[in-house]
Amino acid sequence: MHKHAIRHLVTACALALTASASYAAPVSSWDFDIGLRWDTTSGATVFGSGNGSQTVNGSLISWGATGGNHLNSTASSSNARSALQIGNSPATGSVATDGSTALTNTITHYNNALSSSFATLRSATLIADILLTPEGNSSMPAMQNVFEINFVETTNTAGTCLPNSSTVCDDVFVLAFGALNYEFEFGGYRYYASIFEASGNLRALSDEACQAAGAAIGCTGFMTEEGKATEAQFGFKVTTEPVVVSQVPEPGALALLGIGLVGLGAMRRRRA
Repeated sequence: MHKHAIRHLVTACALALTASASYAAPVSSWDFDIGLRWDTTSGATVFGSGNGSQTVNGSLISWGATGGNHLNSTASSSNARSALQIGNSPATGSVATDGSTALTNTITHYNNALSSSFATLRSATLIADILLTPEGNSSMPAMQNVFEINFVETTNTAGTCLPNSSTVCDDVFVLAFGALNYEFEFGGYRYYASIFEASGNLRALSDEACQAAGAAIGCTGFMTEEGKATEAQFGFKVTTEPVVVSQVPEPGALALLGIGLVGLGAMRRRRA
């Protein structure tokens, strides 16, 4: 597996669209089913050297003391665990074209002080599964995108902290992402679909933080204070014009994620 890079895996089958104008008007609303999950295949999650135990399943990656609980923020460092947990997945609902943002999935980092003897997370793979159903029509082909996660658990040693740390030494979560918008066509009309971090916790990180996580300069992520949980809340919208920075809460615009719908537009153009 190649690390520190975005892997876009778009799976789609040809839509049953005829050359005639079957859809005479733009789609006004869309039902969605968006799921996030951690890739559990061998090698998709990488930990550093050390002891303790590690857990990897579709919704949770955790590490630290065997028998510990990542929800316990008061445990001693030798008994504590940290974790990345996906919530509200899959998320379902509907959005109006050019309407308001719908809140979808969450990723929460539980950052607890760990003994330096424990193996800690270095990288992971996040999979987004997306299903869209245009109003009055059957579901479009399912799509999938894969994103690289970089992570660094700091040593909590005064004088070695990364810039902008709020506590002794904040840990760093980096999410690699694609384009701000992905374009697709349906029924002869063009749309843009975006998943973005709506709570403003994902932001551009310092060069030092990006380098510490093994990510490229200008990376996007968040720094979690020791003993706290930081939640990234994702939103979804479909628009007829590309989403720009002023249309979503800052700095969430920096973390817009293309969801792979560009493949549908390419297929539609080839059929024309």
